[in-house]
Amino acid sequence: MRRLGWIGVGCCVVAFVVSGYFLVQLMGTVPGSPAPVTDGPVRLDEPGLTIFASDRDALQSCTAKDASGTSIPLKEPSRSEQWDDAGDVYYVVAHSVQEIPAQTVEVTCTDQNASYYVGRRHTADVFLGPALSALGSFFGLGALGAALIVIDQLRRKRAT
Repeated sequence: MRRLGWIGVGCCVVAFVVSGYFLVQLMGTVPGSPAPVTDGPVRLDEPGLTIFASDRDALQSCTAKDASGTSIPLKEPSRSEQWDDAGDVYYVVAHSVQEIPAQTVEVTCTDQNASYYVGRRHTADVFLGPALSALGSFFGLGALGAALIVIDQLRRKRAT
């Protein structure tokens, strides 16, 4: 194999390394299980707040306060959102309007027909960056490496 082939192999190796880095970042954005609202204050380890319900048709009847007692503005999602966690399905009923910092929050819900849960904010935007970066680096650098290897092999065949 000549220099062009080795550069192609190097591109393929770099594709695996870079996409692996972005996959590790993607795994870091996956939030844990949300905490039940009835358990008192909830510590959010990442910015943002999402309120979930156990029932798809649950109403947004919740209010949230930060550690200092200031009300946190909430809004309903513009489309149906859900979070699957180890077989449990949680339906999003509200997000914080602004990205609040990581802190302890107190959430109260008046609708007793569903169970409510609190977790950090997770939207498609949070997952999209690392996921597309992993795919782009893998396929982009991998395709470049494969093309260089093919070109090297074609040149070797012509030379003989």
